[in-house]
Amino acid sequence: MAIDARVIVDAEALRQPPRPYSHLVIRPYPEGYERGVTLKDGTRVLLRPIRPEDEPLWHEMLAISSRESIRFRFRYIFKETTHQMAIPYCFIDYDREMAIVGIVEEGGRKRMIGVGRLISDPDRTRAEYAVFVADPWQNKGLGGILTDYCLEIARSWGIRKVTAETTPDNIRMIRIFEKRGFKLEYKTEESVILAAKPLG
Repeated sequence: MAIDARVIVDAEALRQPPRPYSHLVIRPYPEGYERGVTLKDGTRVLLRPIRPEDEPLWHEMLAISSRESIRFRFRYIFKETTHQMAIPYCFIDYDREMAIVGIVEEGGRKRMIGVGRLISDPDRTRAEYAVFVADPWQNKGLGGILTDYCLEIARSWGIRKVTAETTPDNIRMIRIFEKRGFKLEYKTEESVILAAKPLG
């Protein structure tokens, strides 16, 4: 008796092996991304990926931020935050997103003071970037620190190009992009600046 056993091999799968945890619906919390940094004023900050349980800290961070800072980041003004608003920012898909938060301790309790966020396309060749720093912690170097770390993560993912958007009046963000070699394109009719940085 002869048995004809054949295996069909997906050539694309050989060229691009599946990423770890790609078989899971939700990737586990990514360990190994924690890092301690020091701001210009000497404040020690813990950088780490966001967790769902950080939602109360996310709300508190926005509550101490100005309308201008919120407009710069979200492109519109809101009076208060809700759980529904927090879901896409705090409950993320770690397989194609990364949100690095800055955490400090004040009076024995933790506070979130900033977030740098990467969202990649499905094949991890391009990623969108955005950063937010709460007003009391601006002008201390945190925006640049978060940007540098997120660019480092993007490179480790194999991202070839990082893009971002900001407004013409967001001078601090424009300077961060310029110092890191982003190419800026002014879209006058849309009142937006497109920033792009090749990583290849």
